[in-house]
Amino acid sequence: MSSQKFSASQREALWLAHEKKCAYTRELLDVSSFHIDHIVPESLADDPVELERVRVALGLDKDFDLYGYENLLPCRAGANLQKGSLVLDKAHTHFFLGIAASKKAEVQRNLEKIEKRKNRGKALILLQQCLERGELSPPEVAKILEDYSEQPKEIFRLIEGMHFADATKIRTITKVNIDDLRNRPIRLGQNDHIDGVTLTNDANEQVYVRTCKEYDTAIQSGYYALTNFDIKMSTFFEHQCGLLSSLQTAITPEHSFIANPRAGIVDLHLIPFSFFPSLGDAPQEDDAAATYQSKVDDGTIVIKRLRQNTLCVEEPEGMGQQLIEVARADFNGDGIEDILLFEYCYATHGTLGFGGIRILTRKTAIGLFEAVS
Repeated sequence: MSSQKFSASQREALWLAHEKKCAYTRELLDVSSFHIDHIVPESLADDPVELERVRVALGLDKDFDLYGYENLLPCRAGANLQKGSLVLDKAHTHFFLGIAASKKAEVQRNLEKIEKRKNRGKALILLQQCLERGELSPPEVAKILEDYSEQPKEIFRLIEGMHFADATKIRTITKVNIDDLRNRPIRLGQNDHIDGVTLTNDANEQVYVRTCKEYDTAIQSGYYALTNFDIKMSTFFEHQCGLLSSLQTAITPEHSFIANPRAGIVDLHLIPFSFFPSLGDAPQEDDAAATYQSKVDDGTIVIKRLRQNTLCVEEPEGMGQQLIEVARADFNGDGIEDILLFEYCYATHGTLGFGGIRILTRKTAIGLFEAVS
């Protein structure tokens, strides 16, 4: 029995490339029950000496891959079992290897199409759910499908939605509509009577901004939040503008150390205490290995709120911090899944408050979270 495992997508891609027929008998195959044969038997992988002898005898390249599509053929169960670990003569081996090699590129193209089809199916389900909840209108769904028929991976599902001044809340964002969202006035928390923030420059000139586009333009032009109140209000812009900017460059990760088993901000033992805000001296070197959990255990910080995507901790006398998990994707292009958080830091006794986005990653299955710059 073959030790090489094939996904349903790989089986279908191979089956389609070979016209749904057995490579040996040319009979039509059922996609759910055909076998995949290794022309040069994969059992040779357990006997390197014999594999080398066969390779030389057959005149195969040194980099010949026993497990590659160039050595795989779809066939009837009977034909595969009859052949077993038999090495065919040189002429027949080269004949069938030639067939497999000629179909390799088509197998890979089929695999890409199948994966896109699967992703599109997932996107359709997600968009249907958004339509039913009233988060998207039928024309918006149609436009997303039209723009992303070949790029469904660029549809992002937010754990924490974006809130806008017109009382709408969005949990699904596509790259194609980010520019539109940047032009929509955002909601500043529960402040119904405030619809923007005042920013000031060094010449004491002021601008009032209501959208992410206005905010980013003002910041780039040298304006900033001056008063404690404006700094607090600007946090909402830092969150929403930072999220949209991050999603603009986000891609689907190739690897994840936070997905299965799922890890997140509820796992206090994975969060370095160096992430906690400090207004005084930096943590001592002997605290370098400390985590939020160890600091909860020794009483340095207290958990004020903890749920699936929200963590709020405070020092009894000092600073507080709230972290809200918003989205997961590869935000820095290294192929590893990251977590984007809304962060808000505040003085437990006073008016100081500020925030922005923080992106965390985890590079190994046993490592702590790290900051993504």
